[in-house]
Amino acid sequence: MMAPSARRTLVTGAGRPLGVELVRQSLLRGDKVYAAARNPARVPVLADLRAEFPGLELIALDPADAASVAEAIPVLESLTGALDLLVIAPAEPGAHDRASDAARDEALPTMSGTGLVEHYRRHAVAPVLLVRTLLPWLVAGDGARVLMISSWLGSLAGKTQGGDYATCASAAALHMLTRALANDLTEQHITVCLGNPGNFATTPNDPAFRIPIDEAALGLLVQSDRLSRERTGTFVDWTGAERAW
Repeated sequence: MMAPSARRTLVTGAGRPLGVELVRQSLLRGDKVYAAARNPARVPVLADLRAEFPGLELIALDPADAASVAEAIPVLESLTGALDLLVIAPAEPGAHDRASDAARDEALPTMSGTGLVEHYRRHAVAPVLLVRTLLPWLVAGDGARVLMISSWLGSLAGKTQGGDYATCASAAALHMLTRALANDLTEQHITVCLGNPGNFATTPNDPAFRIPIDEAALGLLVQSDRLSRERTGTFVDWTGAERAW
């Protein structure tokens, strides 16, 4: 049963495995959860979670689609006037993400710039614009926090080989935008955590070296909770270890 003072948590990207697991772990710890996916009706596991946790609210939202965001705002307004935690998980794939590596500008010989710009828009710019849109809810929250899920692929120090131009560049851009965001939100007393989930497993048959997805998701939530306001904007992994920029 949800506690009277339950944390009000919005999780985006709830149409993908990590987003779903972040929703599940938030529910298990007693949060009041709003799960946002491009089309929640097409994510059967969300219906299963709603049956188990009747308080779970589902919202149709694609952060990279301005029209989708505009349609979701009145829905969120009808459900809550404040958020204590905003979790922005990796975006659901768009047409661009399902294209070939060449079309996505992942390799130097085939790079056109078009795919690189689209990847940047969807995976770096859209998350920050969504935080700005939801700022009134965060300001109204109780010591609000933003957990931005990223990847070690955005680490400049960790980039030791070529390729993956769009993926790595958009992740690095998200890191810088999140760092700037963290500084801008200090006056509103909002703490921002940039989280790396590691190489997590999505099926029982995945290699043993991969991190169980439930551990990765819960670890990220815990590290976001623990991050002090003085360390806002820090890049950490699910264990709490600080990652190199």
